[in-house]
Amino acid sequence: MLRRMALLWALLSANCAFGQTLSFGEFFKQPMGSRGLEMTPKLLAANGQSVQITGYMVQQELPALGHFMLTPRPVRMSESADGDADDLPAAWVMVYLDPEQKDFAIPYQRGLMELSGKLSVGRLEESDGRVSWVRLQLETEATRGMNAFEVANYLHSLQHIH
Repeated sequence: MLRRMALLWALLSANCAFGQTLSFGEFFKQPMGSRGLEMTPKLLAANGQSVQITGYMVQQELPALGHFMLTPRPVRMSESADGDADDLPAAWVMVYLDPEQKDFAIPYQRGLMELSGKLSVGRLEESDGRVSWVRLQLETEATRGMNAFEVANYLHSLQHIH
């Protein structure tokens, strides 16, 4: 398993070299004007491109299947108690695993994660009814062939240790 993790890390690192780094602070124009939140030219230009982004996995009561949310700060959501009223910041990303892993429950991982994949920008209603504006499809090679336990360990390996 360690060999597989090292190979996957090497593949991700190689893919990152050809992409760009994007930060949550580059999602929306600052300061916010009378039109509300407006996407920056950098975010719009990154649509369809390979990017690298660092953030925190959102802690949810029940793990989502095949995807999770990434934010610039730690967030814990209580869907049962709060319903649609949550503490998500304006800038967040829906992260998807390989389509073959759409039924994998993703356990919560603490700490910063550095992810890379193909960025998608635009309004999309997710299967749970939430609307996402920014999505990241992890590189296919990143998690292909892993079982749910191996995916959890892989995501854990992407954390920054301080």
